[in-house]
Amino acid sequence: MASSKNRTLINNIASLGLVQIVNYIFPLITIPFVSRILGPDGFGVINYITAYITYFILIVNYGFDFTATRKIAIEPDNLVIRSNVFSEVTCARALLLIITIFIFIICIGIIPLLREHLMLSCVLFLNVISAFLTPQYVYQGLQKLSVLSFLTIIKGVINTSLVLLLISKRNDLILYVSISVFSNFLISLTSVLYVFFILKIKFTFISIKHSLKVLKEVRLVFFSSIIFSLYTTTNIVILGFFEETKAIGFYTTAVSFIVIVQGVVNIPLSSSLYPYIGKSFSESKENGLIKLRKIIPLVFYFTASVCLGILILAPFVISLIYGKKFDGSIISVQILSFLPLISAMSSIMGIQTMLNLSMDQLFLRTTTFAACFSLVLNIIMAYFFSYIGTSISYLSTEVIICISFYFILRSKGLILFEWEYFKPKNVIMQLKSLKSI
Repeated sequence: MASSKNRTLINNIASLGLVQIVNYIFPLITIPFVSRILGPDGFGVINYITAYITYFILIVNYGFDFTATRKIAIEPDNLVIRSNVFSEVTCARALLLIITIFIFIICIGIIPLLREHLMLSCVLFLNVISAFLTPQYVYQGLQKLSVLSFLTIIKGVINTSLVLLLISKRNDLILYVSISVFSNFLISLTSVLYVFFILKIKFTFISIKHSLKVLKEVRLVFFSSIIFSLYTTTNIVILGFFEETKAIGFYTTAVSFIVIVQGVVNIPLSSSLYPYIGKSFSESKENGLIKLRKIIPLVFYFTASVCLGILILAPFVISLIYGKKFDGSIISVQILSFLPLISAMSSIMGIQTMLNLSMDQLFLRTTTFAACFSLVLNIIMAYFFSYIGTSISYLSTEVIICISFYFILRSKGLILFEWEYFKPKNVIMQLKSLKSI
């Protein structure tokens, strides 16, 4: 039984790794082509509008990819429970989708750049509908992530083929975005149909009153995701108040590159480990802590090596992928190069530990403080140092969160970093005995 569980964990990490590699390898095929056509200004416009759309996606997702995953993972074989969870999440998200549509209409009226690029804004908003449809929490909770891997490969092939065939000039900005939006919607729709017809999950309408109750129950995780956006997405919005779209293009290109690395390195580990560690903590707190202590050194050394590579190779990689027009992004990439390591450690201490031990409010207070600090710091840094200041602000906030999580857990008597496990001899031993983790 234990061997089977461990194989499932490894398979899920591999599947999500494949998902993220496909998510970002295919764009790496198209970006060298598209970036030279659209330039920093074109990327700046797309990413600035996307920053607003990201808020709407956050609202619709509402943190269910964490909370609903946890509910399903406890009893993955119980069809009634997973059907109830699916119904609750879908109805709650439907309410949120209606709210975001009204907010989006208001934003178009008051934000000049959205109004100036109205068609582009409307096309990008369709990604919110895709987010509403996507039941990723079901696949995570049931640990059937290989399905998402397959669907993502299909999406990557479609998206890449259409971009290479159809995009040829600067005026193809809307067409470029439409291709991505179409492929996202296609995969979201397919993943829902799979849930109905293959996983046999049944949907039942939930009352508005009950949906509001569900939203209230998980509001802390939602607020934490919104707070996280204050020092990620909001950075772009604030930078847009002080700079032209070209500077936004430099910054968002750097962040996008780091996100690619984090997607390939951190997200598969986090998304696969969350239900696995959650189940370990449900068995006993000590069991969960033991699992984490063994995993942390492996994650630390792996992500640290990746970060060092980014720092050294940034000038070559950015010029190769994006072209000489994007050389302004290099300094930002180097500033942000250690984000994958810091984010991985924060995820282990915050999401994997604090949320699994129901320390939601403490988690929220910590991230709230960091977000408020980031908001003030980012306004100052963006005003005086443009996108380079925004990059420094982003990194500083992540460091503060990571250090805060460490000392909070330590004050609670929860020691995750056992330095004995970090010795090379023990790391090698852990790699050899990965199946026993």
